Amino acid sequence: MKKLLITALLGLSTAVSYAEGKTLMIFYSFSGNIEKIAETVKAETGADLVKVEPLQEGLNYAANNYSLGSDLIDRIRRNPNDSKSYPPIEPIKIDFSSYDFVIIGTPLWWSQMAAPMQTFLYNNANELEGKKLGLIVSSASSGISGVERDAHRLIPKGDLLPRSLWIRSSQTSSAPRLVSNWLKEVGYTEKK
Repeated sequence: MKKLLITALLGLSTAVSYAEGKTLMIFYSFSGNIEKIAETVKAETGADLVKVEPLQEGLNYAANNYSLGSDLIDRIRRNPNDSKSYPPIEPIKIDFSSYDFVIIGTPLWWSQMAAPMQTFLYNNANELEGKKLGLIVSSASSGISGVERDAHRLIPKGDLLPRSLWIRSSQTSSAPRLVSNWLKEVGYTEKK
């Protein structure tokens, strides 16, 4: 009984720790699925949204059976500790001290986190240190364990929630229900 009470109290303190302040959702969306999910998160939580964009405009990641995206992921895999391995993104300035909870939204590319989002997290790992972090991933069918490993590698001192939200591309229309359920499951209580 004591163990149950302690576990319940620990869960309660986790919910309060990131529901007291502001929420930020940082996302990258190639096909638009994650952007729709981000709008759902904003409606549910009042989160501020920040979109990660590649520096070079007009890249068609879907061309040639997604060869560009595959090449970007391969470059990161070969040398994940070299900043030159990551594709450049548009500069983003965020005062992370204003946020208690940061949700990262990304599609899955070849069982990994999308390359532009990896760049953002690589560049901002220090600012995300100690932050409560949630992960929402969209993919056509593949599981998201590779994306979760990328998040842990890129933000080793971030406080990632133990449960990520995986929304398959075919489930995007169900995002309001899926996001709401996930937020409840992880103990998020803030409303806009």
